[in-house]
Amino acid sequence: MSSKGCEFFQRRQPASLPLSAIFSAAMLASGAAMAQPVPDASAVTGSASLVDRATAGSVALPDPQSVSGSELHAASPQPEGPALTVAQESGPAKLVSTDRPAVQQGIPSTDQLGVSHIGDAAAEAAESTRHGPLSSVGQMLNNWGFTPTLNLVQMYLANPSVGQQTGNHEALTFIAVGGDFDMQKIAGFPGATIHFQQLFVPSTVNLGWGQQVGDVLANVGPYVPKVSHLALFTWEQKAFHDKLDFEFGKTNSGLYFAAPVCNQGFGCQSLILQHNAGMNPPIYVNWGGRVRYNLTPALSVQAGMWRSNPAFPFTNGWEWTDSVPDSNVYLANVVYRTTYQTDPWPKSYELMFYYNTSTQTDPFTLGTHKGTSGIYFGGRQVVYRADGGKAGVSDPTAVSLFATATGSFDSHSSTGLEMTGSAGVIVEAPLRSRPHDSISLSFNWATLTPHEQAFLQNQNIEAGGTGYTVGRTQYGVKLDANIALTRSILLSPYVMRTWNTNTWGNPSYAGTPKNGVTVGVLAIVFFDRMLGLTDH
Repeated sequence: MSSKGCEFFQRRQPASLPLSAIFSAAMLASGAAMAQPVPDASAVTGSASLVDRATAGSVALPDPQSVSGSELHAASPQPEGPALTVAQESGPAKLVSTDRPAVQQGIPSTDQLGVSHIGDAAAEAAESTRHGPLSSVGQMLNNWGFTPTLNLVQMYLANPSVGQQTGNHEALTFIAVGGDFDMQKIAGFPGATIHFQQLFVPSTVNLGWGQQVGDVLANVGPYVPKVSHLALFTWEQKAFHDKLDFEFGKTNSGLYFAAPVCNQGFGCQSLILQHNAGMNPPIYVNWGGRVRYNLTPALSVQAGMWRSNPAFPFTNGWEWTDSVPDSNVYLANVVYRTTYQTDPWPKSYELMFYYNTSTQTDPFTLGTHKGTSGIYFGGRQVVYRADGGKAGVSDPTAVSLFATATGSFDSHSSTGLEMTGSAGVIVEAPLRSRPHDSISLSFNWATLTPHEQAFLQNQNIEAGGTGYTVGRTQYGVKLDANIALTRSILLSPYVMRTWNTNTWGNPSYAGTPKNGVTVGVLAIVFFDRMLGLTDH
């Protein structure tokens, strides 16, 4: 992975999420989808829906399957316990999505906060001594102009006491293969780089886990019915001493916008951005491009446009055109970010606006309107250092505060999400003998729109319930950590307790979901670094 990218897919910061130099860059970019080696879209635990919930109403599904919500439910194996059914309405079926993938970006160090090697105004971290049996091969490839990527992410998620069907778990395996081609070294094109990454999902267990939990905060279980995905294929061009940086091709907008500022990226990634804004989950790529200008090494402005495919779970990224009607996503942000290289008290602040052209369907009235928009803010600031702010220290014991807030300007959006947010504290290098570890405690919340709340109340009654009594805002307290087991292996466990757990992820539930605990752990192995293929 790249030395500066926060990405699992290594390379740029992702939403492409690899952990770049394991401690200099982040952790994984794939919060999104795991694929199971079954081409049949209906082969998913529970009644998983084919299209994101944002596409309420009648939706044309990708070939060769054009299935209605009820047909899909009938064809799907049902888990034990209360049935999880696809929500129905008078008229076209409203598909309830099991796919609530989230970006997984771990950011172990404030110095690498949200920093990707793409578009950086500051120089990349210095090369370190190569270690591994393929060090000589890695050096040869790098001299030629190719920096390979080879990483593995193992994810385990469980809901021992929270949600609609407790006591279940999900396990996913991601393998990212690819690399960056320095076109100046290879072909003499100054400032040009080709980025490529292919993601494989060789093993999945219980892709319906997200629907079994069925809420907004605890439900981070990916759903992906494809085992192989193009995760990145772009041409990046820098100019004017790297102040101007633009990129286009097949990519994911989350790699460049709304960089997570929490300790584990998937812990503060807003579903409003993935569903309202149409910033499809990390492993799903669309045609798009962006341009960024660094006004100073710390201050930059950026704008971009992507296509957004509502049937993203059933794409592999190599499609030339989309099989269902899609929309355009327009993004613009301003970012101020510093590192320990230039600032003893590093900080990162981002303000972003989004607009998506897709037609929105009010979940309660079924009224429609064109387009939806909203805002995102994320900030992180070092407020304490054990050394008092000594210059030249890149990994001090430090305390950072962070907060994010994402709001929709559309009270009648299809998803019914009004606002999400998080706030917390991160302790970096709590032990001086382990400078790359970190631990964090955060408070999280998500608020639904009034019409979404009314929709959930109606769905509960129609499913045979006695009344939906959960409030519009769900809360959660989360404890997580990043633990560097070796130079090439990172472990990221977490535990979250939720209150006011809702049924947003599976409205057709007759009971009241349980408040409780969800746990998970991600293990990231940087084989490229372990083998000596990369020196960052």
